[in-house]
Amino acid sequence: MTAVLLALRFVVELCLLAAFAVIGWGAVANHAIGIVVGLLLALVVALIWGMLLSPRRKVDLPVGVRVALELVLFGAAALGLVAAGHAPWGIALIVAEVLVLVALALRGLPPGSDVSEQLQPRT
Repeated sequence: MTAVLLALRFVVELCLLAAFAVIGWGAVANHAIGIVVGLLLALVVALIWGMLLSPRRKVDLPVGVRVALELVLFGAAALGLVAAGHAPWGIALIVAEVLVLVALALRGLPPGSDVSEQLQPRT
């Protein structure tokens, strides 16, 4: 079950990046520039995620700060999607994030947990 939840978490994280790309793309009237803005916005979010929230992060923040930062990123993406006219996707993104976050936390895996030991087969 943990592996399934982690796979869902990865999919939700990819959706976060896609959401910021869509938000950036829609924020600019020129489509070519919008694509660049969307990709740059997604890249910035990916860098923040990698440095502060991923299991291999460079900065180890307390769990509460990681949860708050993650919810801020997902909240911003959801609000951005709503503002861009994609309300159902924004709502789905935040609901999926909260459900996966809670399910993993109930299994003892807060955001940024190193789960490699828990996925090893028991001998």
